Amino acid sequence: MKELESVVYIRWEESERSWGVRPDGGSLHLTSQDYRVFLREYWSNQPDEVPDEYSRPAGDPTSVTVSSGLFKLLKEAEHGLWVSQPRQRELEKSGELNFHGKRTG
Repeated sequence: MKELESVVYIRWEESERSWGVRPDGGSLHLTSQDYRVFLREYWSNQPDEVPDEYSRPAGDPTSVTVSSGLFKLLKEAEHGLWVSQPRQRELEKSGELNFHGKRTG
């Protein structure tokens, strides 16, 4: 059985002008504070005008468990780790990312 660590997860969605909104993976963070810093840095790198295509958080941060290997990668990342939609499905299937209860967004 894999050792699991508790971390913060937030679901993201992509918004594209003239198309709509679709799921865009999520981000993992060691703490809620790391999520807030990650989010602040993300928005500070966006243009002043609304771009034709961008991602944004969808819902509230929630607690998930991750494998010790994924936890190690997260510890090496600065304030968080972006996980694409396909990669998220792979991590869930392998048991490296586990949702407990309702997903946000």
